[in-house]
Amino acid sequence: MTLAGRIPSTRWSLVVRAGKISGNAPDRQLARQSLEELCAIYWPALYGYLRRRGRSRQDAEDLIQGFFADLLKRDSISAADASRGRFRAFLYSSLDHYAANEHRRETAVKRGGNTSTFSIDAESFDSADRSFASDRIADHGTDPAVLFDRQWALCLIGQTIAELRTEYEAKGKGEWFAKLAPMLTETESDANSRTQLAADLGMSATALKVAIHRLRATYRARLLDAVAQTIENPDDSGRERQCLFDALGRHS
Repeated sequence: MTLAGRIPSTRWSLVVRAGKISGNAPDRQLARQSLEELCAIYWPALYGYLRRRGRSRQDAEDLIQGFFADLLKRDSISAADASRGRFRAFLYSSLDHYAANEHRRETAVKRGGNTSTFSIDAESFDSADRSFASDRIADHGTDPAVLFDRQWALCLIGQTIAELRTEYEAKGKGEWFAKLAPMLTETESDANSRTQLAADLGMSATALKVAIHRLRATYRARLLDAVAQTIENPDDSGRERQCLFDALGRHS
């Protein structure tokens, strides 16, 4: 049985396991796809880290695209052993090594190049740069590594909410989700706002309370699954989630 038959495709554990398999092209192709999907989700945390380390926007853009293109091209799956159990730790250390050993002229990647290039569009970089600017104002002087963990946690939250939004829109409940989604990240809400929300949705206060509770339960379960995608051992997902929420100054 292939790895594809045992675990979902977007899993760091799949990447790690496939790195130990020789001569199994289907498994290694699936693992490469999984690695590429994970990189596409979490690259903003690394971009912000480079910017906070003093890199210009252009340098950071070139380094990020060059780093991921190189990571995928040279098949680093074989280097992803169990000692690098967290995907964020693997990327963090790998990027530091890459940035320390490559000059900008060697790492610049032409956008829209061949299929080995990890391409990120300008609009995505604009969004990441706005996030960086906001964090820089709020956390001037904070260790870039600490802010990297915080941005990583925000990537996890954003991924989870986006997936839930897509599911509810497919059910024709996109507007319903849009109104309740703020409750997923807000710890408290005043009685008046909940009364108005219930009226907007045509629900009683009790029904709204139940709906929020159920949505939060689903959100927590999906968030834990998102964390599990980035670690080698699923048993460590609770600890990893708490670590990242500590970086946000919240409790999971």
